[in-house]
Amino acid sequence: MKMVILLMLKKGDVILLLIVVFGILAGFTLCNGSSLNSITSWNNLNTHSKTGEIIAIVKKDNEIVQTINLSNIKNREILRISGQYEATVVAEHNKICFFDSDCSDEICMKTGWINKAGDIAVCLPNRTIIKIQQK
Repeated sequence: MKMVILLMLKKGDVILLLIVVFGILAGFTLCNGSSLNSITSWNNLNTHSKTGEIIAIVKKDNEIVQTINLSNIKNREILRISGQYEATVVAEHNKICFFDSDCSDEICMKTGWINKAGDIAVCLPNRTIIKIQQK
């Protein structure tokens, strides 16, 4: 059966197939996973330090509402943010999220927990941002 398929291919088909296979192999060889590492490095640019503490910055209308050291939290902390809509931010040890919001789309809640330097959660209708940094 394999011979029948190979016999049905024209010379141009075989050349095109070889070029595609060679291109895929060359891409894997040249990248070797480095593109993923560069994206991670770019996201964490200027966020590494000696202490390794995880800091969450909560902003409303581009003004800092609260800075929370997530590394030092022992018990759950709740922050209520008022505005056009009400949003509830919950912080636990090394993680934070939009827990509740009465905005129309609730995309902020679907983001879930964030915990790595460079992670961001946004509630656009309430103009609120949570960003993680490492101190």
